[in-house]
Parts: sequence; structure tokens; C-alpha cells
Amino acid sequence: MSPNDLTSHINKTFHTNFEVYKMKYKVEKYLQTAFGKPEEDAFKFVELARNEINSGNGGFFAVEKDDNQKFLKSIYISAVMMTYSNFFLDIVIIDTTYKRNRFSLPLVNVIGINNLGQNILLAFGLLNDETTLSYEWFFKNLKMAWNKNPLNIITDDCAELQQGN
Repeated sequence: MSPNDLTSHINKTFHTNFEVYKMKYKVEKYLQTAFGKPEEDAFKFVELARNEINSGNGGFFAVEKDDNQKFLKSIYISAVMMTYSNFFLDIVIIDTTYKRNRFSLPLVNVIGINNLGQNILLAFGLLNDETTLSYEWFFKNLKMAWNKNPLNIITDDCAELQQGN
């Protein structure tokens, strides 16, 4: 469905008279008021993750900030994800979505496969860039949290990801 088709459908359904550029403005304004600013969300995420890890339930969280306390990268593994990693590291799939979130940061997904053939989330992270150094930081923390290496890792053709070890 094209943006014009979507706008026509919304106008017909809700008896409005928006144009495409006005719809974009309204959606962006709604996202800012409903969810706050991305910088605030990043701060809230860091606080929530730290609180979860500090609650004593287990898990792992690491964050890196610059000298001005600007968010650079993070990795999060909940207590449940940590439990999964004790059993399901035979095949690990690592993929990065490039700037598809409101932070415009690459999201690293670490997926495993359980004994029922279902995908399970083993860890995730946000990186400020897709460089070999960022992936090295991510994998260093992932190995520290798991304290063991997966048997098989599947990635895409991203050279920086593959060189990150």
C-alpha cells in the first residue's frame, strides 16, 4: 500500500482530510509526545537494564558512554536469556538491523534455537556504529557473560561483524 493509498484510507475511515506530508508531521509529533525523546528513552533503557541486573535475578548488562556521558553501545542479557545460553549455544545466529529504530542505532540480535526448533533471544545490543571495534566490544562482553563459546555462529556477509570475533 502506498503512502497516498494509506492516507486516502485513513481519511475515508476517520472522516479527515489529511495530506501525506501532514500525516508524517502528525505521526512524528505523536511519537515525540507519546514516547519522549530518543535521548530520554536511551537513558530510561540504561536505568531499567541496570535495575534489572542489580535486582539479583541474574543476567548481564554493559554500556559504554563517551566523556560527555553520551550513549555509545550496550549489550543486554536478561536472566531468562542467560538460562537459555546454558543450554542452547549449538547454533547461534547474529544479525544486525541497520538504523531501523528511533535511535538510528544498529540493533544486534543474538538468536539461538531451542530443542523444539524455536528461535529464542539470547542477547541484544545497540551500537553507535558497525565497525570492527564495536563488534569486538560486543563479542568481548558476550563471551564474558556466557563464559563459553557457541559451537556454530551464523552471520550475514557483514565483514565488520565477522571480523569482530
